[in-house]
Amino acid sequence: MFLMVTGFMNYGQQTVRAARYIGQSFMITLSHANRLPVTIQYPYEKLITSERFRGRIHFEFDKCIACEVCVRVCPIDLPVVDWKLETDIRKKRLLNYSIDFGICIFCGNCVEYC
Repeated sequence: MFLMVTGFMNYGQQTVRAARYIGQSFMITLSHANRLPVTIQYPYEKLITSERFRGRIHFEFDKCIACEVCVRVCPIDLPVVDWKLETDIRKKRLLNYSIDFGICIFCGNCVEYC
């Protein structure tokens, strides 16, 4: 008889504990329901990056005039700019631009000063 009573008490305690756990989870869910959405609709909305963002370098090959400012401002002299002087128009023509992202520290100076 005693085992039966303790079994019912344990069952009651477990039931109360489970109900409390479900109630706490439900309260957390409801607290998140009142918040503004965090996600953005990517193709239509752009995420504003911080000023000190250190991510992949975005380079536009068509706009480069081969001035090599990016090489001079890079702390580790990483960008490799290959160009050829067009004698008839007296301008540089960009042949190749490459950055080894395994060595790059992603400071963004090359993009900022370009």
